[in-house]
Formats: sequence, structure tokens, C-alpha cells
Amino acid sequence: MNAPNKPGTDGVREDRGAGLGRVTLLNIDCMKYMREQPTGAFDLAIVDPPYGINAANMSMGNNPNRADGWHREESTAVKARKGRLNQGSGKLKNRALNTMRCDWDFYPPTADYFTELFRVSKKQIIWGGNYFNLPPSRCVICWDKVQPWENFSQWEMAWTSFDKVAPLFRYSNTGGANAELKIHPTQKPRKLYEWLLNKFATPDMRILDTHLGSGSSAIAAHYFGCEFVGCEIDADYYAAAVARFDHETKQQGLAL
Repeated sequence: MNAPNKPGTDGVREDRGAGLGRVTLLNIDCMKYMREQPTGAFDLAIVDPPYGINAANMSMGNNPNRADGWHREESTAVKARKGRLNQGSGKLKNRALNTMRCDWDFYPPTADYFTELFRVSKKQIIWGGNYFNLPPSRCVICWDKVQPWENFSQWEMAWTSFDKVAPLFRYSNTGGANAELKIHPTQKPRKLYEWLLNKFATPDMRILDTHLGSGSSAIAAHYFGCEFVGCEIDADYYAAAVARFDHETKQQGLAL
């Protein structure tokens, strides 16, 4: 999820593109971008738009295992700001989460967003589909977060336009080898997007992400080998996503 298209504003930023191989990242309002694209320009759209539930400022719940027996509730953004982003050094240190907006989930997408999304893409995977007025689908995706605490969300749902059996992906993105550098309060793991691409896409496809957010989808697309375009309206989140993309793709390249 990223900054919404607020009522009464177009949210347009300067059109800046980071051409990264077959991956293109744009600091632009996705509505402006989609309106400029021909019908069926993308084979698949994998999107995570704002749900309109103020997710970044939602309570993280209580943790009775604390030494003092009580964990005062913190928002997702505050929790993330205390995490791994503030460790180490470089472009990502103290850059994202500490300075960025947390009001991007106040407004859900408008009906025009879905009209344009369905026009420019042949198939769609939409995270948070349970929050939107979408037609019934046989193929909904369940991401089981392997979350042991009942006061946290146990799983997330994505709506799809595919006529397939409903699949389950089980993956925890917290702790140990699964922990990723967090630059967004509701960041989804790269492994989730790798699984989506392997299950629903082929490398010859052209894929759109209208709400780039942390850039996990772009990193997965880079290694999958498909053509990918990601839009991010917020300049700070855009810069952080590009920096993360550069960092993770270069690190992987050095390891090969």
C-alpha cells in the first residue's frame, strides 16, 4: 500500500523513472500513469492499494510475555521505526519510516481506480480484496503469516481474476532468516511476490504494480525476469524503494 489519491487532489509528482533493467520505477500518481496507457497494456497487475483502514496507525496489540507483564499498544509505524531500519548505516538508515507520512491509508481507491486497473491489465491480483467491492472469485489467495498471537492478523487475502483453485502461501516475515529491512509500515515480503510470480506469471509477461510501497514486488520481478512497472506517488517512499532495490539486487549480484 502507498499514498492514496485523495479526494480533490491529483497527487501528481514529477515523472521520474529509474530504469533498472526490465524494471521501471516511477514517482508518479498511478491514475495519471494508467490513463496514459493503452487498453490491455499489461498482462498482469499485482497491486496492494490502500485499504482505507488507517493501517499504519493501527494498534499492534498487547504482549503479555514482556518482563513487566504489559506491553503498551503501538502503531505499526512506530513499531517499524524501532526496528532494523535504524541499525547499520547508508542511505536507508533513518531515512524511511522516521520521516515519512503515515496518512497514506486514510482513503481507499476510488471506483475510477478499479476501472482503469481492469482496463490496462488483462489479469489482476489485488491485496485487500475483502475491503473492496469486487466480483466473486473462485481464486482468492490466502497468505498465512504463521502468526502465533491472536491479537495480530493471522492471514491476508488477495482477490484474483484467475479461474483456479484458491491457493495458500505460508510464510512468516518476522524474525530469523525471514526478517527483511523494513522501509514501509505494511511491507510485504519479497518471498511472497516471488511465490506469486512463479504461480501466476511467466517471464515474458509485462506486469504493473500501481502502489509500489516498499519495492518488494520490483525486487522479485527483477530476479523473475519479467518486464515490470511500479508506480509510487510519495517521493520519500519512492526514494526508499529505489534505494532498497539497488541495495538488494547489488547484494545478490555480489553473492553470485
